[in-house]
Amino acid sequence: MAAGLLAAGMLALLAASWTRTLAADRPLTPAELEKRNALANPYPNDLGPLKIDDVVAKYPDNIRDGYKILLVKCAQCHTSARPLNSQFVEPEGKTPPAKEAAVAKLRKDHPEYFTASARPAIWNIDAHIWSRYVHRMMSKPGCNISSVDGKKIWEFLVYDGVHRKIGANAAAWKAHREKLLSEFKAKYPKRYQELVSQGEL
Repeated sequence: MAAGLLAAGMLALLAASWTRTLAADRPLTPAELEKRNALANPYPNDLGPLKIDDVVAKYPDNIRDGYKILLVKCAQCHTSARPLNSQFVEPEGKTPPAKEAAVAKLRKDHPEYFTASARPAIWNIDAHIWSRYVHRMMSKPGCNISSVDGKKIWEFLVYDGVHRKIGANAAAWKAHREKLLSEFKAKYPKRYQELVSQGEL
């Protein structure tokens, strides 16, 4: 609880500092506007760690490359904690049908990932969820993520979700998300209810 409250306090300080930094007599850039909006509309993810270096150290080189790009590029418009602590999971697969089949298999083998109490707050498993998210971020004004970098970020997010959030690590991930949700609800009760009513939690 103390770590979560500390993260929440740091988030508030970051928002205040960011606002003061941008108080100069000049219009905000599109990326700055996006970041201001992100800080003003937090998610439980934001209370989690900004880096997972110890975990990623065990990943393949190409996946680690995507992680490094994410830390720099995604932090332009929101903290890196937002994607790193997200409930999104996109199965691996070389084709859309293969991904759809992977979701169907997960639904059959692990129905606990899809219960009303788990979805979408703990796990939100979808065949193309990270692909949609990355493309949406790339289309935002001021985003300078190239198609090459976007693909690397997407590859990292897919790999990381499959290897850190489900399977052998599902219980640890569930505990992590439950902790974030509890701390977020205590810190931002109105925002929590807003996200629940919108079907995001």
